Amino acid sequence: MEHEKGDEGFAPLEKRFAGYEVYDAAGERVGKVDEIFVDENGRPEYVGVKIGYSSAGAVLIPLDACRVDEGRRAIEVPMPKSRIEEGPSYGDDQEITSEFEQQVCSYYGLERGRDSKGHEASMARHHAESHGSSSRPVGRDAGEHDDDLSKTGELRIRRNEEEAWVEAREREAGRVNVRKQVRTEREQVRVPKMREQVDIERVPGEGREAPGAKIGEDEEVVIQVFEEEVVVSKRIVLKEEIRLRKRVVEEEEVVEVDLRKEEVDIEDVTGRGVSRDIGEHEDSENKL
Repeated sequence: MEHEKGDEGFAPLEKRFAGYEVYDAAGERVGKVDEIFVDENGRPEYVGVKIGYSSAGAVLIPLDACRVDEGRRAIEVPMPKSRIEEGPSYGDDQEITSEFEQQVCSYYGLERGRDSKGHEASMARHHAESHGSSSRPVGRDAGEHDDDLSKTGELRIRRNEEEAWVEAREREAGRVNVRKQVRTEREQVRVPKMREQVDIERVPGEGREAPGAKIGEDEEVVIQVFEEEVVVSKRIVLKEEIRLRKRVVEEEEVVEVDLRKEEVDIEDVTGRGVSRDIGEHEDSENKL
């Protein structure tokens, strides 16, 4: 979970998370942040999300398993909406025990050890939409810093920065449509065929006598003539096979993202100099 820079880092939790929406891995809205749970150091650790309009309870989601987009005021959970809705849930008056936290962490794939007594005592709820003054703020004011410095001799200031989390999601980029149509064409085909014909030849008798010949009755001789007839039939033959295959092509796309970093300026007004840790770079120019 990233902290805001400047005064926003010490804003009340309920104002900071007011209006945050929770989305699943596919970008589908799951619900709205209803409560925030902080650890013993006052850092946000879990969010309670009401599913739909039901008032029966809310699912508990660890922030370590999520990605927080502060610009979009969104929390992204890397699992489907149906699986988030089936996650461990709690009631309004239910105590969040270490066993229940273990169940939640295990459900979201986190391994975490718990102190069963100390941790339960330090858990605090904050309603995301409440603006009352009784809630515990995220950070401390200057007076509290002075108290810590006077008691322990050490003052700790956290410096945070944003880190880009870029992932690729599958979406439909287009379609390839393959259509098969029937087209009729007229073709001319030359086919050789055979037929019979009768040739008539007359040979003159040259006036010679025909002994024994008689003039008979009328007579008719029938000679059959045949020819080939063209018969057209059709058959389906395979001319071509078109094959379509999908393959995955890897490419790179350059994206630009603005990331914020916190810087701490140290001004020495004592005139005696400020000592540095051994591991600190000399070129930091008094900037952490």
